[in-house]
Amino acid sequence: MLNFRKNKVAYIVVFIVFLVFGLLYDLYCSYEQEQQQSNMKSFFDYHIKQLNKNIEDAKLSSMAIAVLLGQNDSIQKCLLNLDRGECIKNVNNIVNTLSAVSMYNNIKIHLHTKDLKSYVRSWDTNQFGDTLTSFRYLINQAIKKQKPVAGIEAGVAGVYMRAVSSVAYEGENIGSVEVLLSYEHLGNFFKEQGIDLFVLLDKNQAISHKPGPNDDLLKDHYIENLNSANLNILEILRGIDFEKTDFYAYKTHYFSMVPLIDASSKRIGYYVLHINTDTKERNISQNYLHAEELF
Repeated sequence: MLNFRKNKVAYIVVFIVFLVFGLLYDLYCSYEQEQQQSNMKSFFDYHIKQLNKNIEDAKLSSMAIAVLLGQNDSIQKCLLNLDRGECIKNVNNIVNTLSAVSMYNNIKIHLHTKDLKSYVRSWDTNQFGDTLTSFRYLINQAIKKQKPVAGIEAGVAGVYMRAVSSVAYEGENIGSVEVLLSYEHLGNFFKEQGIDLFVLLDKNQAISHKPGPNDDLLKDHYIENLNSANLNILEILRGIDFEKTDFYAYKTHYFSMVPLIDASSKRIGYYVLHINTDTKERNISQNYLHAEELF
């Protein structure tokens, strides 16, 4: 009977020890998970600041080009003479020249007449003559402020970082020029650092959209930087409720969501940054490894 009691006590002690160690292990795992998420949030905070800086730089760059094109002789003369053929040729030459620089690889140029109708779209020369003031905030702001403006806006071509500047000849306004920079160079910039960037436009905010492979990738959004986006993680992306969270973790995948605000201060979509910490699935850049060591 005494041995039985001793054995019973021993079993209870062993059970309690295992239980305590189990609880401590669970607490440790929870702590590690919270620490990892805290580290990743700090990591994303830094890169969100980098994203915002790059966007501001792109907007300033597009404005500088728009101002220069507004003073360009070939642009002035073709608008003055209302010679679309000459304008198309001149715009194509400018696009080809600027495309040699990676930041301007997907640059688009849009010329408007002085009555604010589309005159030449470099990406679609067959579409012109439509009135722009009814849906283009930046163009209206350029008229109102009488100076060049820049910002993010959804238009017929999609979401771009845009700038609008007037074109004048001998002091008289003869039209305006718009420069559009895509997000592809930013997607490639982050990809070099082991980070995926998605620029998502709410489907109900699209001005116009031609049917294509982008339609069914996500239920409520178009991917505006389709060429630089990592489509291998679409299944995970589809499971995120962007309206309810700004941070999402799935196994070794981490996402940070930032509202995409246009020039009129309206949210029209989201920026999504993604990183996979599993080096077997994907090599994380040295920049990420250094950043992780700092936390």
